[in-house]
Amino acid sequence: MRTHSLFGLTSLPRTSTAGFLIFALMLVSTTLYAATTLRVGNKVLSVGDSAVRVQQVMGNPAVRAFTSPQTGRMPTNQLAAGEQWQYAQDGKTIVITIIGGRVSNIETLYE
Repeated sequence: MRTHSLFGLTSLPRTSTAGFLIFALMLVSTTLYAATTLRVGNKVLSVGDSAVRVQQVMGNPAVRAFTSPQTGRMPTNQLAAGEQWQYAQDGKTIVITIIGGRVSNIETLYE
């Protein structure tokens, strides 16, 4: 079995290291998926859409988290500079990041 060394230290065989790296990348890619669009029924939500459009398509979020520290309490109808809205959907969590009243990121977290 041939091994490779870096700075005089013996490491795992190249095939084991490559296999581990591929496994790790597959694990990460199946738990988090970022997209620029999200299909909800027959509607599509896209990066750049307004927060109002998100509420029209998705409804009110189950969780509303601020991405920057807030001072004081904000009314529920007012947006912070940056927010993440979370929705539970078919065994996964949809996280929509809203910055300046617009969708900046859409992520799907698989449970």
